Amino acid sequence: MRRAPADLHEARRILRARFGHDDFLPGQEAAVAALLEGRDVLAVMPTGAGKSLLYQLPAAMGIAPAVVVSPLISLMRDQLRGLERSGVAAVALHSGESEEDYGEAVAAIADRRARLVYLAPERLAKDGTIELLRGAGVALLAVDEAHCVSHWGHEFRPDYARLGAIAARLGAPVLAVTATAGPRTRADIIASLFAREPEVFVSSFSRPNLRLSFAPRGDALGRLTRFLRRREGESGVVYVNSRRKADAMAATLRRLGFDALAYHAGLDAATRAAHQDAFFERAGVTMVATIAFGMGVDKKDLRFVFHADTPDSIEAYYQEIGRAGRDGLPADALALFDPRELAGRFGFAPPADDPIALGETERRRAMARLCLTPSCRFQTLLAAFGEESGRCGRCDNCRGGLLALPRRAGQVTLGWRVAALARFSGANSESLDEPEETPIPAVAPGLSVEPTEERLSVAEERLFRELIRLRLDIAKRRRLAPRAVASDAVLRRLAVTRTLDGESVIAAEEFLRAIAED
Repeated sequence: MRRAPADLHEARRILRARFGHDDFLPGQEAAVAALLEGRDVLAVMPTGAGKSLLYQLPAAMGIAPAVVVSPLISLMRDQLRGLERSGVAAVALHSGESEEDYGEAVAAIADRRARLVYLAPERLAKDGTIELLRGAGVALLAVDEAHCVSHWGHEFRPDYARLGAIAARLGAPVLAVTATAGPRTRADIIASLFAREPEVFVSSFSRPNLRLSFAPRGDALGRLTRFLRRREGESGVVYVNSRRKADAMAATLRRLGFDALAYHAGLDAATRAAHQDAFFERAGVTMVATIAFGMGVDKKDLRFVFHADTPDSIEAYYQEIGRAGRDGLPADALALFDPRELAGRFGFAPPADDPIALGETERRRAMARLCLTPSCRFQTLLAAFGEESGRCGRCDNCRGGLLALPRRAGQVTLGWRVAALARFSGANSESLDEPEETPIPAVAPGLSVEPTEERLSVAEERLFRELIRLRLDIAKRRRLAPRAVASDAVLRRLAVTRTLDGESVIAAEEFLRAIAED
């Protein structure tokens, strides 16, 4: 069914006739024009910008079949329902289909009746699927949620890493679309997917209706309940990092009178479907979820996203907060963080010759910098995606004018505290705020576990004795031998490498507690 590309005049005609849109949304026209000319394209566009049209419109124009790689069955089903209304013939190949439906889909592909074919990378990687598609003369390979190539392709879903080789076997132009890709992830996608240099289109990551806030975890449940009380009757998502925590927190919130449900991969399919339906149908539902509740969630009036645990990466955070405020009205995002956990992100040094580990580490550190910055949150967030901007005027660091200065000063102090913790845990050279400010030494001077004979100053001796007392207290509580918490050599080095502002005393104490808890 492959045919010569049409011009943008015909594209607009079909856009109106098939999809009911008067014109392209910002960012769509240039990407569609490149595709109509047969070029490879990487399009990074925010949620709601119409990424799916980039492959649906060419397919409707006859550049077909277009094969769409999608990570979730739910996403495939949503798009198939929309395409039914537009009259564009589309099928899906996935494990949720009946044997009869699967057979009809295969027949539609073989007979070249299907203009769009949706499948997961695992299905596409099968030799039989590739041969079926080659026989149909694939005109375009589109990878939806293309950041998965970088985030999942190395370990979690390795067939994402094979898509570049599969594209070469299919011999079709490649389109990659995502709402979540900073410069490092974009480079990873290009290296993995494209045999030739693609046209790259990056729209703004700005979301003017989102208000970002961050806070140390402390009393997490208390913070959450106060946050929800101020938003009674509104729907939102609370993200946690484990299934057990999702169940426990949802149950606690229900006991406190909130309409809260849990969602995670450990629930059976019927329960997950019932909870998701309730979330979309009832007003004021709080979904307490792991990252399993994510892609494909398109509730326009979702008013808040609360992170009880810090996301693993800056891109995961951006994607998750992007589910709020899709109707353009104000929405809130509050994230809690543990300073010790953030220090660990800087204290871990990946192998210098492992680009995958380096990329993951940098994304985690970018998230830590966002938690700790005293500057505008959105300005810092956009900078991580390579976009310059002015102050947003809405985040917790921008609100309040002069009254916010003490809180921002506290952020600076907290950043230094985390820096001290990172030194004690063996951090590499890395800034906790903007890269040009306050570099952290690769290793705190002299922080070695080897015995030392150097004499301590009076102040160092005083700190050394205080650390010995603290070590004994921790050892008694945890029923450990004192040296199982930390050796005398480590305590001496902690004393020698202290700073003069007193922050290192607090950091050293937290470091010892962290050792004991591990």
